Parts: sequence; C-alpha cells; structure tokens
Amino acid sequence: MRKKKVKSTIYLRVFGVFLATYLILMIGFSVFLVSQERKAASMELEMYALYFNDRVEKIFQDYLNKDMQLTNISKVKNELLQETPLFTIMDSEVAIFTGDYKLLFNTNKYWLCTYTDENNDYTGFAYLNPKNWFSEEEIKEIEEYLYTNPHPKKVGDLSGYSIDLKGFWVDNGMIIPEKITVNPMYASGLDAEGHVNASSGIHTDKIVYKPEHKNIKDLPYFESGAITTYSSSNPNNKKRDELRQMVVEESHLKEAIDEYNDPENLSKRNLSQRIELLTYRYYLAVPYQNAVRIDDGQAISDFWTVIGSDINIGERCLPSLAFVWISCFFTFNIAAFILAKQTFKTYKQQEKLENHRKEMTNALAHDLKTPLSIIAGYAENLQANVHTEKREHYANHIQVNVIRMDQIIHNMLELTRLEADSLKVNFEDVALIDVCRTIIERYKPVWEEKGITTSLGGEAVIKADISLMLRVIDNFFVNALNNTPTGGTISIRILEDSLEVYNSGSFIPENIIEEIWLPFKKGDTARSHSKGTGLGLAISGRILQMHGFSYGARNSEDGVIFWFKFNHTSR
Repeated sequence: MRKKKVKSTIYLRVFGVFLATYLILMIGFSVFLVSQERKAASMELEMYALYFNDRVEKIFQDYLNKDMQLTNISKVKNELLQETPLFTIMDSEVAIFTGDYKLLFNTNKYWLCTYTDENNDYTGFAYLNPKNWFSEEEIKEIEEYLYTNPHPKKVGDLSGYSIDLKGFWVDNGMIIPEKITVNPMYASGLDAEGHVNASSGIHTDKIVYKPEHKNIKDLPYFESGAITTYSSSNPNNKKRDELRQMVVEESHLKEAIDEYNDPENLSKRNLSQRIELLTYRYYLAVPYQNAVRIDDGQAISDFWTVIGSDINIGERCLPSLAFVWISCFFTFNIAAFILAKQTFKTYKQQEKLENHRKEMTNALAHDLKTPLSIIAGYAENLQANVHTEKREHYANHIQVNVIRMDQIIHNMLELTRLEADSLKVNFEDVALIDVCRTIIERYKPVWEEKGITTSLGGEAVIKADISLMLRVIDNFFVNALNNTPTGGTISIRILEDSLEVYNSGSFIPENIIEEIWLPFKKGDTARSHSKGTGLGLAISGRILQMHGFSYGARNSEDGVIFWFKFNHTSR
C-alpha cells in the first residue's frame, strides 16, 4: 500500500512538473508565433498595397494626357471598379484619396455588376445598391444564392447560381435593375484536384426579383448583365462595415500620413489594432507622388491609396500551433512517463539498498554478537579465576572467536573494496582445471574427515584474474563443504562455456535462491548454526560481475548446483 502511494506521488509530481513546463513553453511559443505571424501579415499587406498602388498608377497613366490631366474620370472609376476583385483579394477594403483628402474611389458593400453594350465594344462595371430596390428579406435571399459554396464532387452536382440582370439602367456608375433572375449552375468539368473548371445551366428564370420603378430618368438602358462575387464569403457584416468606414475616414488618413512622414516611426507605418482575441485590423496608406490633374484643372499631388484588412492571426497560426501543441503534448507525456518510471525505479533501488543496509547492519551485529558474548564470558572467567584449570581452553576459544570476528570484518572490507569499482582486474589466461585442483587439495583434510567424495572433470582456459577466480571457486567449494552431509558428494564440472560446483544434501528454498548472493544471506535461515560469514557468495557474485560472467544457483534432484558462465580462450 505504501509503495502504491509513493508511486502515485512520484508520477503525479513528475507529470505535474512536466505539464507546467509544457504549458509555459507552449504559451511562450504561441505568443512568439503569433507575434511573428503578425509581422508576416503586415509585410504581406505592405507588398499587396505596393502591387495595388502600382495597378492604380497604370490605370491613371492610361487616361493622362501630355499635361498630366485625367481625361475621363468616369472611365477611371470604371477601371477601378473592374479591379475590385483584386482590391478585396485579402478580404480588404480600399479607398483612394486626393492630396487634399477628397475621396476619389472606395470599395463598398454594394453588389458589383458587369455588362456589355449592344455592340460589345466594351465591358462595363457598376454597383447596385440593393437597399434602394429590395426588401431586407429579398436581399438576404439573393445573397444566399450569390455567396453559396456547394463544393461539387462530380459532374452534374450543383456548383452555384447565376444572378442575372434582365434589363437595367446605369446612372453615374449605379445600376437601376428592372428584373433579377436566379438560375442554378451545375459542374460540367472538374480538374485533377477535383475543383470545378466549367459550369453550365439552363436559364429557366423560375426565381425572379422585380422591383417597382417610378420616374426613371432618360438613362442608358441595357438588356443584360450579371451580379458577380469577389469574396469567398458574404462581405456584408458589421465588422466589414466598420472596416469600410475606417478606410474612408479623413482622420485615419491624416494620422497615417503623420506616421508615414515621421522617419523615426518606420515600423509603425502599418497601423494595427486588436478587435478580437487573435484578429487584428490593419490600416496602411501608400502615397503616389506624381502630379495629376483632373478635369477641373485642380492638381492632385501625393494622392493616397488606403488599404484596410481584418486578419485572423489565430486562423493562420492554427495548423502550426495544433501540430506543435499535440506533438509536444505526446512528447512531454512520454518523457514524463519515462522519467517517472525511472524515478520510481531509483526510489525502489534506494529503498532496497536502505533495507539491505539495515539487514547488513543487523546481520553483522548478530554475527559479531555471538563471538563477542563468548569472548566476554571467557574473559570474565579468566578475570575471576574461575575454573583455573580451563584457562588454556578459555584462551583458545577467545582466540578462535577473535579470528572469526577478524574474518567477518576482513570480508566486509573486501566486499566494500570490490563494490567501489576501484579494483583493477588483471586479465590473463587462467586454466580452470589447475585452479580447481588447488582448491580441492587445499580443503582435502576437511572433506576426507567428513567422508565426502570429490570429483573434477573437464578443462578450459579463460581470460580472468587468477587471484580473483581462486577466490570465487574457493567460496563455491567452501559453501559446498559447509552444506554437504557426511558421506556426501561434491563434484566440479568444467563445461564448454561454464563451470558447475555440485553438492549433495539439502536444497535452497526457492523463495530465497536469488537472495543468497546478498551479504549475510544464507541458504540456512538458522544463521546461528551456520559456519560461514554470509559474505562469501556476495564477494563471488561481485567478482563475477567485474569479469562480465553470468552466474547463479539451482536445485537439482538431490542437491544444489552453483555455476558461472565464461568466454574461454581455448580447450
């Protein structure tokens, strides 16, 4: 239960820190991206304004005489009307002012119409103000047809509507409609990307809007024309009206001219303000500094082209922001999970080491307590001159227990030295059969006294530190001696890639077979009856790890096998 609570705490803290870091970084990145996108939008608008101003210049040039006089203002306005789709390509609104702030031309909310004269000599452009001729309900219906966008998928699907003028008069660039008809159009051709490149339809004239006219002046009459769209969506809304009003106001132009003429404010020539969370309204005035004269002889110097546009920066940034936020969210979560998992693993290792340290301390105290108690008892007897005839016996036992304590401490120091990773391993060719013979011979008096039968088979030469390998096999063999009953068997087998030390007798409980390599862990849980220090196998395991050899222990049918695998150099 405690581990689950600790695990939950670790995961919550790690994920919390990563989440906070993720949010801070993502918010910072989003602010940075929005600021950069605002700059990019400003630059795009400036480039567009220069291009647009160049178009206006060319229109003026076509109607200038040698005296720099505009010869036909009505045709100039007609040309400017023709360029309306270009002017509004960025959902912008445009106005053209003279040098003394007189409005010469501006885009508006009227419907743009095209027509040709009877002889097809020219294409005319004019506006139709729907509020003068239709009700609010009729305007809404017509605009639904005008701005519909059905997205046809195949030939024959509805692609839009043709809004046609059936008879109309033109009064100073404004259309007076006699009748408007609406006819459906169907896709007759699609390109490779599935976009409509041709549409056709039959003019049934089933949908008709016919305003009432009174007192029509003696105006030019035309038979047919069409209402065109120049925006992907209906531009007639409150915010678009505010933008149109902004570009035609003299006060805004004066403010922009002051900024434009201030050399210290070059970065502010493109004015902008936030109108929604991530929607900005841009205002830019561009001069055309050539002297132009209109019909009344008045010079137009420094006429100004004004462009206003509402740009949704959030919409422009959304794909990049969505990709970065989502990809970083998964990346941060994976990193947090890995770190939390590793942190919990480290915690478990630290807890295990702490428990191991406590166990070692308790085990060391336990192993030293018995010889110390014996030494203390014998010392008291010697001091009190009790059983003086046993003085030599007491002295011998004191010496034996001192030696045992010294061995425990020596083994502890040796294990500490091995675990410090500071011991240098001197690799050389080691004949395992020679090492095993040395060990068997070393303990011959012991195994002969217990009536134990020993055997040795196989041979191999390995790359190892001979002194350390002597210690490993010595510990294996001593462990086998301590756990083999009288009359039992110990055998050492050198196989192709491993060495095994088998002893008959009792088994190691399966639940502790992995723990016997820890300090003071013994197969016999009755520690007080064990002859070893409990450090031999721990030392052996550490030495084998330093050599890169795998090792272990397993129970056989009638005993226990200790083994380690090696990389031999020859047979």
